[in-house]
Amino acid sequence: MNESSLCELVKMLNRIKGNGKEIYEVLAKNLEINDNDFAPVVAMSKNNNPFSILVSIILSQNTTDKNAIKAFNNLYEKTGLDPEKIVDLGVDNVSEIIRTAGLPKQKSHSIIELAKFVKEKGEKYLLEKDPLQLKNELMRIPGIGEKTSDVFLSFTRNYPVFPVDTHIRRIALRWGLSDKNSYKSISQALIEFFGPDLSNKAHKLLITFGRIYCKAKNPRCKECFLKEICPSAQI
Repeated sequence: MNESSLCELVKMLNRIKGNGKEIYEVLAKNLEINDNDFAPVVAMSKNNNPFSILVSIILSQNTTDKNAIKAFNNLYEKTGLDPEKIVDLGVDNVSEIIRTAGLPKQKSHSIIELAKFVKEKGEKYLLEKDPLQLKNELMRIPGIGEKTSDVFLSFTRNYPVFPVDTHIRRIALRWGLSDKNSYKSISQALIEFFGPDLSNKAHKLLITFGRIYCKAKNPRCKECFLKEICPSAQI
């Protein structure tokens, strides 16, 4: 790459970094979010309680939302997402019910431990506890990490966090929003970029954008509505 081309890339990088709200508006104008593509939203429509939503987020780990939604519906039909019924079923039975989500043993163990937590604390605890303190407590449950707890806080508490999945990580790095590949660095960069008030909506828009345009393999740069200001589209 010659010096002139490099200068143009730097200019593009600066343009995209300084226009978070404008980028959000362009994304919102050009993308249609299908809420049925997001497991937590499906959980909210099916059984709008915090335990159910957290279960759906656990099921969505390392799989597609389509698989997670199928597993969630299976578990809902068998248990009504009642924490006590889930604990009574045990790991082996829950594993069979949620098998379509992948990693059934691991996820069933996490769901049962979460169910025990909710039985002890009560579901209101998930909605009333200080968000950051709740996050720390949830992350002590096996299988619940930073991303899972952030998705929960974003969807149920509208708390200004920015969950980072594979799509969002890829987009943030391609846009040059973070010079580090760590979860915290990318999450904080995106909150600063879009602003805390837009974090929840921007999160869903970026996932949709990643699924349609900014794919891991063969990204559709030539068709992308952001190609004129995206540094990676010019490489």
